[in-house]
Amino acid sequence: MELGPRLTAVAQLALPCETLADIGTDHAYLPLYALEAGMVDRAIATDVREGPLSRARAHVAARGLLSRVSLRLGDGLKPLQVGEADVIVSAGLGGHAQSEMVARSEDVARSARRLVFQPMGAGHVLRQTLYRLGFHLVGELAVCEGDKPYEIMAAEPRSGPDPAYEPALAELRRRGLEPDEAWEALWLVGPILCQTRNPCLVCRIQDAAMRADRAIARVERAGNKEAHAAQLEALVRRRRLWRVLMEMWEEDRV
Repeated sequence: MELGPRLTAVAQLALPCETLADIGTDHAYLPLYALEAGMVDRAIATDVREGPLSRARAHVAARGLLSRVSLRLGDGLKPLQVGEADVIVSAGLGGHAQSEMVARSEDVARSARRLVFQPMGAGHVLRQTLYRLGFHLVGELAVCEGDKPYEIMAAEPRSGPDPAYEPALAELRRRGLEPDEAWEALWLVGPILCQTRNPCLVCRIQDAAMRADRAIARVERAGNKEAHAAQLEALVRRRRLWRVLMEMWEEDRV
């Protein structure tokens, strides 16, 4: 079983482990890869819909691994028992859904050694939820598959404030961002990622900065700036964040 760049990055942060739970497994590619590579003892593969779960079951059966994969129908972490999996993965859901999943089943999430997420958008919402609930970021990756960048993050249940944010916050404050601006930048990009100068991340930042520029231009062309003052202020603020993050990468590259 070979994985594409996105799931390879997920596997890098999730494996090895004893029991892997893949939430929203779809074709069960990740559990099959982990089992065939000898990186897990057993796997749990869940999906909220019967169709994807049936496809997963067929793939697992074709590789003779049904005895080592528990296939379960259910929403989020509900199909799991507390302490049943030491690593839980959710790849391909939106950040809002992943945040709700963890908040709804916090006991299950806390019983795992590590959680690994690949959000399809709204990564900032997921980071805020993990921080609020006391999960510390221990790894972040950015990869490109096709022409689309993806972010992957690993978190572990620990006590106290998350130390991953401290050096990045200090650097952004040194570059002139106010505390609330620095936090917003780190929710958007991630405290570990923003210091890695990953090429895929840079593409995302460049694209976001250009979209902010275009949005500002549209608002300014529309006239009546007083009516759009709040929107314009938010856009200018967001553009400023992207530009500071871009400057960090460009200076490091020189």
